[in-house]
Amino acid sequence: MADEWLTERLRARPPRPADWGGYRALFRDPAIEEWLRPAPLPPFGDEDIRAMLHADELHWDLHQFGPWALLDRSDESLVGRGGLRWLELEGQLVVELPWTVASDRQGEGLAGEAAAAAVSWARTLALADVVALVRPQNAASLRVAEKAGLRREREAMHAGLPHLVYVLP
Repeated sequence: MADEWLTERLRARPPRPADWGGYRALFRDPAIEEWLRPAPLPPFGDEDIRAMLHADELHWDLHQFGPWALLDRSDESLVGRGGLRWLELEGQLVVELPWTVASDRQGEGLAGEAAAAAVSWARTLALADVVALVRPQNAASLRVAEKAGLRREREAMHAGLPHLVYVLP
């Protein structure tokens, strides 16, 4: 099983402790927090981000798949997070297809590349119940989900916020 995927511009690999700085820059970015931790939720603190990085690493250890650190192939800088991860949604375990791309790299199609790679990976792993959760106001992420071949199924509350649930047919 491959734990690293290459797209045209990205190298997607399991996160490492050395990714702490990249994760911190990504998740402390106000434009990212606007979608993932909007007011009145508090912004991500360093401990939240350390816990996320640790959880991503642990997910790989436990399941042999998980969230990816997304690196720009031209300079190896961390430009986002993608991949696959187990998630409880409305009392059921599902595999989420998350994506987050640094705000200064949004609009380049990197989220679409990461999502397409994760869809391919989910199919290779024969995973069932693969979903993407998108805030209804996030037009760019709605397009990513649709271009990746996911179809809108329903609405759900996740992390205290309304989301649209897109499923992989």
